[in-house]
Amino acid sequence: MPPDSSSFMALNCPHDAVLPEYMGLFSLAAPPNTDLWRKPPSGDISTAPVLYTALRNPFIAAEVTVAADWELEWDQGGLVIFAGAPPGRVATAVPRPSADSTAPLTTQALSHPATPVPTSQNAGQRPGPGAGAAAAAAAAAAAVAQPQAPPPYMPPTPASKWVKVGLEFCNGACHATSVVATSDGADWARADVVRRPELRVKIERIGCALWVWYEDEVAGWKKLREVTWFFWGVEDKAVRVGVYASRPANFGTSMYERRQGFSVSPRNLCVDFEGLEIF
Repeated sequence: MPPDSSSFMALNCPHDAVLPEYMGLFSLAAPPNTDLWRKPPSGDISTAPVLYTALRNPFIAAEVTVAADWELEWDQGGLVIFAGAPPGRVATAVPRPSADSTAPLTTQALSHPATPVPTSQNAGQRPGPGAGAAAAAAAAAAAVAQPQAPPPYMPPTPASKWVKVGLEFCNGACHATSVVATSDGADWARADVVRRPELRVKIERIGCALWVWYEDEVAGWKKLREVTWFFWGVEDKAVRVGVYASRPANFGTSMYERRQGFSVSPRNLCVDFEGLEIF
């Protein structure tokens, strides 16, 4: 049964875009020069349109069928899973004040130092003309000498892990491909040539590992790769699952079109998704 569309959120989609009412059959358009990639050490390229949802229960599996009129190099679409916030939606770390931190002295405290208590030696004596300045200098020196607490530590937000699998058009043919992104970068895996413009892909949790599958029209489900320890140290509520579409190529207009003054609108890639299931 397809998931409820009200639980989905859009990433890198137009502001006037409307979420599909039925997630069992819908389309997602990707303009040119859009991609989901990571360069070492953690430089994310997150411009591809993504529809994703957070799960109420621990993730088990997800699968969908993707189809499109693939024509440009690296055209792609499929499933994506994030172990943490998606790129572009990373939460900002809030500093926590330390328990032994001391409040800094205010300007009022420095400008109005405490009045010295008279003693038996200076009782009845009038303070000299430089007594006030000397007391202020002594108070300022004491404030400088007092150790200040270091600023609160702000731990860096770790780069989220994510995996995508789908159908990709490269070298003039369709392939089942998958990308695994970690804090060290990303790698790309490609399967045999797919002889049809559509493909059903699946991701499945096996223990702490993530298994990536694609469906062959003759042999059935084939395992594309295994991502070991993908769910290690990841809370169930931090998992996000969805679909993506991207067209990294952007060839622009030709020299003839520029000389003739032709205005060519960008050609979007429209990826059709059917039978989306998320468990």
